[in-house]
Amino acid sequence: MRIIDALADLLLGAQCPGCDVARWGFCPGCWAGLDAPPAPAPRVSGLRIVAANNYRPLLSSAIPRYKDDGALHLERALGLRLAVAVAALDPPAGTLLVPVPSKPSAVRARGFDHGARLAERAGRVLGLRRRRALVRRRHGADQQGLGAAARSANLAGVMRARGPLGKVVIVDDVVTTGSSLQEAWRALSEGGAEVLGAAVIGDADTSL
Repeated sequence: MRIIDALADLLLGAQCPGCDVARWGFCPGCWAGLDAPPAPAPRVSGLRIVAANNYRPLLSSAIPRYKDDGALHLERALGLRLAVAVAALDPPAGTLLVPVPSKPSAVRARGFDHGARLAERAGRVLGLRRRRALVRRRHGADQQGLGAAARSANLAGVMRARGPLGKVVIVDDVVTTGSSLQEAWRALSEGGAEVLGAAVIGDADTSL
């Protein structure tokens, strides 16, 4: 065990989010499991969506630990995987990475904007800028437990874009039904942006 991992286990109870061995971040085996080619995650007709990995099994613990439990040491690894998904869309220089906005109440509860931070991290890897070009004009109900149609209806008209904007890639941590990405696409397109596609870290396809 590396010294830093032993200290993390002793002082912080840090564990690999994939297999729970004492580790500061992903262990080599779990990181190797994430080192895979990105794949299409088709959810929204007309919008190209690329996912770096399947959400299960490795990311289903890692992403909640990062954004809900404050495991910020996972940010670099998750940002790298987001960069892999963005790169698969082959964005030209000058493309903006636009994160899907979280509810303001969620950002306050977490103490940070996880989507903006992951977009910033991926942008550094690829030499692209991140911009908070989407805002929520109303909150919408909690999406948990809603089906695809109910999620889309719940999010319809929730977002608006602020510009000016050119070529953009929408980024998010996870895609489930695609309703958030669809609403972001609508708002950005109506705001004059050219949306090249969407990139996510995890594909939580409930049909799998």
